Amino acid sequence: MRMHHLLLPAVALALTACSTIRVKPAGAPDPMVQHVVLVELDDPALAPAMMKDMQDAFPNIPTLRHWSAGPHIDTGRANVLHWYTLGVLTQFDSVADYQAYLKDARHEALVKKWKPHWKRAEMFDFGSVETAPAPAAK
Repeated sequence: MRMHHLLLPAVALALTACSTIRVKPAGAPDPMVQHVVLVELDDPALAPAMMKDMQDAFPNIPTLRHWSAGPHIDTGRANVLHWYTLGVLTQFDSVADYQAYLKDARHEALVKKWKPHWKRAEMFDFGSVETAPAPAAK
């Protein structure tokens, strides 16, 4: 397994390190599903058009709870992946909702249109964990 396949899940877990992680109680609902897509487009100038298509499609997919997307930003950290043109995060209440999204005609149309322009794409799925809120700043 290539090391960068482990990077995003490790980062997600590291982000929770500053807060208290609560273990899911018996009978509690499953955690939300987080689906991350990193895409390198064959022509970076196409990024605004891909973003527009997502903005048009995603609000109409009923099982998609939340989404955000944008270009890579340089934060000056050498260990942060930088090869991608766009990063996309989608969130779902359940695995069933995520699976319905994958089969939704609007999602399938996006993939059909944009996949030929992907020079590279990597996807990561993980369940979110409940964390205690950060203390208020003083």
